[in-house]
Amino acid sequence: MALAQRLSRRGQSILDTCKVGNKTDDGQHEESGQFGRWSNRDLDPSPPAQRTWSALSFFAFQFSIAFSPTTYNAGASFGIYGSLVFVFIRGVVAILYMSIQTLYASNFVAVMLRCMFGHKWTDIPNHLPANAGITSANLLAFGILWIIQFPFAFIHPSKMTLVFKIKSVIAPIGLIVTMIWALASSHGADFNGLSTKTATGAALGWSFMKAINTIVSNVIPPLVNISDLARYVNKPRDTLPMPIGLVVSKPLVVIIGMVVTAAGYKQFGEAYWNLWDFYSSILDNYWTPGARTLVFLGAGIQAFATFATNFSSNSIPVGCDLTGLFPRYFTIVRGQVLCFILAWVCVPWKLTYSASSFITFLGSYLCFICPIVSCMIVDYWLIRKGNVHVPSLYKAQPGAIYYYTAGFNLRAFAAWAISIALVIPGVSGALNPGSIGIAAVRMYNMGFLLSTIVAGLIYYVSCRIWPVPIYPPELAKDDYSWEAMRYTEGFFPEDEVIPEYLREKVLDGMQIHTFVDVKETASSQAGDEKTSV
Repeated sequence: MALAQRLSRRGQSILDTCKVGNKTDDGQHEESGQFGRWSNRDLDPSPPAQRTWSALSFFAFQFSIAFSPTTYNAGASFGIYGSLVFVFIRGVVAILYMSIQTLYASNFVAVMLRCMFGHKWTDIPNHLPANAGITSANLLAFGILWIIQFPFAFIHPSKMTLVFKIKSVIAPIGLIVTMIWALASSHGADFNGLSTKTATGAALGWSFMKAINTIVSNVIPPLVNISDLARYVNKPRDTLPMPIGLVVSKPLVVIIGMVVTAAGYKQFGEAYWNLWDFYSSILDNYWTPGARTLVFLGAGIQAFATFATNFSSNSIPVGCDLTGLFPRYFTIVRGQVLCFILAWVCVPWKLTYSASSFITFLGSYLCFICPIVSCMIVDYWLIRKGNVHVPSLYKAQPGAIYYYTAGFNLRAFAAWAISIALVIPGVSGALNPGSIGIAAVRMYNMGFLLSTIVAGLIYYVSCRIWPVPIYPPELAKDDYSWEAMRYTEGFFPEDEVIPEYLREKVLDGMQIHTFVDVKETASSQAGDEKTSV
């Protein structure tokens, strides 16, 4: 009876504290921005009502990303202010990719309009100069595609799962049917025409390393964006199908692309690496109702697949980044809307037409992002062992465990700076071949392995020399086992604010812990009494 009364009194005290901490000045409960000025509804832990993504959703999401023309969580790794630097970098690159992907999707729309209107579309007079990088007709197609996809910017990511499920089904079908037609109409494929260069020995090895780097640069961005959507999962294990979808889809799309291009080369005498150019060549040579219908459907599927990728890889990350940078003014949806608007400001047709070197620079994004990913992996898996104290993520004040040195984790910044210093000179060689030595070029070509390993090692060693705090010292917690806070989702009973949906869990966890403590104390006292007797 005494034990039950003690648990009841302590539980009620904690519950009352939780409730008070979650009220605003007028006494009303507020679930948005409850952790201070760095908090808003989209930055706070996702409540169960938003956790609508299943294991199938995550497989479909990751599997569908690859079916397009181009195949965050740094607050605890880099410091509450330091992380904003990398959030900004990712946001800027995502906006640029958004604009370019929108242009790619519009090229498929142009093919669809040609299927519908024939010469009435192709004969549209061009009123733009040659150096504009786009024709009047293609600019119109860009505008049409943008208008079609813009309403989706107003949909919250937690409600986007159906889009990726649809894409994961129809996008592979569209590509596979295109490949079958290409092979059947060409009676095979001519792979010899795709490359005129051969390599042996060391040159072959370094070419292989460069190929790995290129593939990884296409994989890393969606991997970095995983946490933007993983927060909407029901159970942690539901995210396991994501790597399966990635491993299955990437090689499949690469193989299909090579086969279609090789078949097109055999039939048309030119290697069309852009799928919209291949579709256009079909219309040039097979202007029949059946061909026009199939090309229209194929181009439509690819247009849909591309702007679906725009959401998963670009607009949703930008929405999350702007929410993190300006929590008082932006939600994820507002950030998505701004991202789509900025697609026009970036003038993507100029970027892709007159600045191939700029596209090369975007590819070198890998040099900047891999060290960040490496530090995050080491920090979460090896240093903190999966333990993140959520309320501290919002505390920008000295003494907070993620504040480090004036809001910057110098360990992570040192690891990042040193690792990119090893490979960044190679960017000059990519932009201007022959401008740097072969050693720097080779280091750049193995930039993924080099920057990832070096950053991870430096960060791990620095954290061992200068340990990072795992829990707030005032809580005096000493359980450093793997994901010790998983049951209460990163909260302690002593925290000032606890989300409504977590209060029972936190209280329940406290009662279990208290019961064990009381039982051990009672056993100890009984043992002492027996000894005294």
